[in-house]
Amino acid sequence: MESISVILSEYLLMIVSFLTLFIALFWIQVYLFRNKRDKLVVNKCPNVSIIVPAYNEESCIKETVDSLLSLDYSKDKLKIIVVNDGSTDNTSNIVRAYQSKQVILIDKKNSGKAASINAALNKVESEFFGIVDADSIVNKDSLNNMMHLFDNGNIGAVISLTKVKNPTTIFEKMQHLEYIFSAFSRKLMSNVDTLFITPGVLTIFRTDVVKKLGCFDENNLTEDLEIAMKLRYNGYNIKIATNSITYTSVPNNFKSLWNQRIRWFRGYLYNTNKYRNLFFSKKHGFFGLFQVPLNFLTVFLVILIFILASYEILRLFYNFILKLISYKLDIIYSYKLPTLKELIFKLDLKIIFPMIISLILAFYIYNKAHKFANEKWKFPIALILYITIYPSLRVAHWLAALTKEIIGSKKKW
Repeated sequence: MESISVILSEYLLMIVSFLTLFIALFWIQVYLFRNKRDKLVVNKCPNVSIIVPAYNEESCIKETVDSLLSLDYSKDKLKIIVVNDGSTDNTSNIVRAYQSKQVILIDKKNSGKAASINAALNKVESEFFGIVDADSIVNKDSLNNMMHLFDNGNIGAVISLTKVKNPTTIFEKMQHLEYIFSAFSRKLMSNVDTLFITPGVLTIFRTDVVKKLGCFDENNLTEDLEIAMKLRYNGYNIKIATNSITYTSVPNNFKSLWNQRIRWFRGYLYNTNKYRNLFFSKKHGFFGLFQVPLNFLTVFLVILIFILASYEILRLFYNFILKLISYKLDIIYSYKLPTLKELIFKLDLKIIFPMIISLILAFYIYNKAHKFANEKWKFPIALILYITIYPSLRVAHWLAALTKEIIGSKKKW
């Protein structure tokens, strides 16, 4: 029975390795043949309203508003709307000091981020509106570098390239690496018109389109993902402006990271089910036929790899314990460590070869991602943890999120 489970495990590992290899090679091909960076385009400045939802953000709201006021954009064409979502700290008073024709403050009872955005949208009359989280900052030229991508009327939203703001803790440094890779992957998806994410760190939308689609879902844990899926479902495309750089704060400890990712992943599961008709939808082209199934497959593979790897480790440990018991726990004199030659000959090449190739490709992609984001390799300890420990943590996030969705656990921010 054990030999059957071992053979099954080995073949599953081999299949997973080749699937991972295929996916990596596909995105490398996209990078090599469709890697065009955005050009600086001088264009007219349409009216834009930037919405900043804020709840107890007294420590960072000033920096956010200052960065928006410093945007290199026609002042008469730009409005900043800060929505104080029932804060119990000094957020409202800080913003009130900025009030002018350009900065508007809306005070309301606490009802969540999506409701805050919708409250501001009721007052938006500009052709475009943007969203910036209250713990984020934007570069001076970030807005200018986004607007030319709306030349195509089919574009419903344009996102910026997001980086981590001032990473100091080990958790922030690991996320610094994660955000670099995410920016690269979003560019690749944008290249093949399958981008489906509109993060809260400066995303610009067509106002009439979002209002026509019913604005933001106020009962959603991840309203930014939901609005992106809604745009894609209704035939609108999303692009990334790679020369529009923005920075955001990220969780700096285990608990806050855990809570954020559980919320994100539960939001993904909920919205994937909500827009399940996108799966293999010919109507939605390459996005429906490839990207949506790939997203689900990737999550499945990550969890499967973890389970298979854990099984192999436990099996090896179990066999080791049995040998110790058979040798009467005489490790030094009775247990002979295998030589390097013996270890090499015991390796199963049908499993090891694709895994090694996948690892090499992963480093290749990470290196290209750093070059794309104009970042240097740094934080070596964080890099080691990101490669070794962080994947297991992500699996734990997924399993916890899946469990909470299945049992219908109360949704929390």
